[in-house]
Amino acid sequence: MNRLIGIGMMVIGVFITSYHFMAWQMARSAAEEMTEAEVQQYTQEVKPVQKNSEDADNAAKVRTEGKPEPQQASTEVQHELGEKVAWLIVPGIAQKYSVYWGAQPDILKKGVGMYVSPFTTAPNGGGHTVLSGHRDTVFYRLKELEEGDVLKVEYHDDIYTYKINKIWITHAEDRSVVVRKSIPTLTLTTCYPFSYIGNAPKRYIVQAELVK
Repeated sequence: MNRLIGIGMMVIGVFITSYHFMAWQMARSAAEEMTEAEVQQYTQEVKPVQKNSEDADNAAKVRTEGKPEPQQASTEVQHELGEKVAWLIVPGIAQKYSVYWGAQPDILKKGVGMYVSPFTTAPNGGGHTVLSGHRDTVFYRLKELEEGDVLKVEYHDDIYTYKINKIWITHAEDRSVVVRKSIPTLTLTTCYPFSYIGNAPKRYIVQAELVK
């Protein structure tokens, strides 16, 4: 009897380990290595957000004219939770990431999640776009980024280009990160320290402003 119980426990242990490994592998696959040609393409690209796109134009006006446009909160955007809606492109570390709508725990298991709240917007909403991801799956290379590096988001066939202007570490309960912004801003968040085992007590924040 004891032997059967032992075998049963081993089987359960193997099943649980396999399940977590598969979930980790799925999330890790949302981060893709960019080819040299892709890095060149996004590094050399100087085309601004497309002027024939009303959504992109509204986002750009806030930056170029200094006159705040009405923002569209992400809660007003018609996407399904968990739907893949964008690409986050980081030429400096040759990585691109699938971005999903929502930042709930089950969505973050798939990859990078885009916050949906009254204070945040999609990239074309003219406000604050917040992307979150786990440090041990998709955002494990976030620590390599520096101020001045470029981030790009491909959303609705438009490419939004941001430049990092601030990187900092804060505590996990800091409510000043996911807030309304008056100019188009992209913020990346992940847990910190990167090598921490378990629920990390801090958050690593990368903030960038729209440049074109």
